[in-house]
Amino acid sequence: MRNRIFGAIGVIWGGSILLFGLLKGGPEGSGAYAQGQGIGLVFGAALFGVGLYYLIKGKGKAKAQE
Repeated sequence: MRNRIFGAIGVIWGGSILLFGLLKGGPEGSGAYAQGQGIGLVFGAALFGVGLYYLIKGKGKAKAQE
């Protein structure tokens, strides 16, 4: 159950990071500032993906135990 809760938090938080970054138009500026924004989008995508994995894995595991 804990993995499903953290998975949901990851999907919401990662999705929010991606949505804000894409609506804003991607990384802006120059140099390290733009690279930091790009890494932030990569982090959001990873957080979304891992959260989605744990949501799906948690549902399958719950069905197997029933």
